[in-house]
Amino acid sequence: MTDAQNDRKVPTDFRRVTMMVNEIDTPLKIYRDILGMEVYYDQELVVSGKGLPAGEPDSKTRLVILRCNDPYIGMLGILQYLDPPLPAPLPRPEPNRVRAGEIVFVIHHDDVDGAYAALKEIDGIEMYAEPHVTEYPKDDGGVFRVKGISFFDPNGYFIELNQWV
Repeated sequence: MTDAQNDRKVPTDFRRVTMMVNEIDTPLKIYRDILGMEVYYDQELVVSGKGLPAGEPDSKTRLVILRCNDPYIGMLGILQYLDPPLPAPLPRPEPNRVRAGEIVFVIHHDDVDGAYAALKEIDGIEMYAEPHVTEYPKDDGGVFRVKGISFFDPNGYFIELNQWV
């Protein structure tokens, strides 16, 4: 990508992705405590049901928004419906497989090996790939190297955790 392409503004910023969960403490252990995201917002709210097609109207929820290095983009929301709770998710039709319509979260981290060791201690983590190095081609003919792991978190979200090497 050229500098002109990097400097060109488009009319959209991708601010946040929000994970819908039935239990919020384990995701907070993963994304806040192990991966080091910081709490930007943590509130219990009553949601009307008008903007988000989930739950019952006027449900009590807890929304935690975690931030990484940018105070505006790249945030992760974690939303739990407290009262009434959401129904339990359906089981995955194929264990350890991502399907069309699902999300792959790609997260950069400074210590993939350390995160891997800590994540193995979390109940419900389904590790898909242990630490490994992958080379990707660059436009100039060279390669860049990434050490990564991948896993399904306890809510079924698929995470690629990468570190430049």
